[in-house]
Amino acid sequence: MTRRKFLINGLRAGVVLLGTKGVYNTSRYNIEIGRITLVVADLPSSFDGFKIALLSDIHSSAIVSEGLISRSADMCMAEAPDVIALTGDFITGTNEVGGSGKVEMEKDARQYIQRCVNALSTLRAPAGIYGVLGNHDFWSGQEAVDSICRLFTDRIGVVWLRNKSVRIKRPAQPANSREQTDQSIYILGVDDHWESSCSLTNACKGIDIQAVKVLLSHNPDINIDIESSRKKIDVVLSGHTHGGQIVFPFIGAPFLPSTSGQKYISGVVRDGARQTYITTGVGNNMVPMRYNCPPEVALITLRSS
Repeated sequence: MTRRKFLINGLRAGVVLLGTKGVYNTSRYNIEIGRITLVVADLPSSFDGFKIALLSDIHSSAIVSEGLISRSADMCMAEAPDVIALTGDFITGTNEVGGSGKVEMEKDARQYIQRCVNALSTLRAPAGIYGVLGNHDFWSGQEAVDSICRLFTDRIGVVWLRNKSVRIKRPAQPANSREQTDQSIYILGVDDHWESSCSLTNACKGIDIQAVKVLLSHNPDINIDIESSRKKIDVVLSGHTHGGQIVFPFIGAPFLPSTSGQKYISGVVRDGARQTYITTGVGNNMVPMRYNCPPEVALITLRSS
């Protein structure tokens, strides 16, 4: 079953299951705060309690309003995060052309990018705002990708981690010493896993193999690359799946855009010492509804124990 057919059938079934127009209209607007604590081995003491807000799958479009996106930004700021991570699909792409495709950006795409930037313009974080792109951003064409990167940098100060990393430092005061030293972790990012430009190898260049690393990847299937390369990644933050968006009792989500099946549907997934958090995201794709899968602003707190 194609994704389009599934979502159309899911809409029909969901209307029957939900029963009332009131529930149908409100379920996709009830954004929740997901508060998650991840214990990370060898986390520097100065990062104990470090808070990362995660916003993903905004899908600014005809079915995701600027007001909804703005509310997610307000909820994010109310949590006073140290870092904000944006993990892609800022708009809904209609041209599945890949990163190398050449299409003229549609007028609607320009409008929805601008709405998204306007709605997220209040975001601020003392240790920075970092972003990666999703498959829908790439599907919208190179002009849309360039516009997203430029506007989000100019208006919000987003640092794009396109197969790159950034070192986050915090001062540490050793016991019985007057000398102040810095402790650090790394935040890495990759292009969408479905794009040929995605390079975990480049993202990890120049980083101490033992350093604590937090990887931003739109698609949680990046774990396949991590496993095959045997790279040490401590935390992966992703979206992409929407948590299924339409999740039926006992059956689960009939369709997930993942080669890993239901494994990376949402929440915390542990692969040995590596922990992946997959948010259900803010927006919707294809149909204006969610069932048994509310939208989310995630707040991940790192702990040393």
